[in-house]
Amino acid sequence: MATLVAIALLSTLLCFIQYLMSNRNFIEVCELFKKEFKMLPTQVMIYQSGGFFFSFMRDSFFIIALIAKENGYYTRNMNNDEIRFIKNLPSKTTQWVKTKVFITIFSFISYLTALVFYLIAIRT
Repeated sequence: MATLVAIALLSTLLCFIQYLMSNRNFIEVCELFKKEFKMLPTQVMIYQSGGFFFSFMRDSFFIIALIAKENGYYTRNMNNDEIRFIKNLPSKTTQWVKTKVFITIFSFISYLTALVFYLIAIRT
């Protein structure tokens, strides 16, 4: 049980470290986007200075553009040119987005596992 809690807490620390390290990459992608489209997407501008707790919302535009397909359900409110632009960026430029998704999923699973085991321990 203590191991699961430690893993959950370490995954939170890992999320924070990843946030600090990806800020420079986020700014770089935003600059490339502004250079191409003369503005940032609305949701990026809204959450841009939200700090650690809003960083996933800030990055969600880029995450969805990389993962989802054009004219799909998740990209219905996005411009196809913007999606193509994000998908065509070099892998090195967008690696931070993929890392963020992986770390977030790992963190979520570790917290969920710790919660389930905690609830089982309380019940018995």
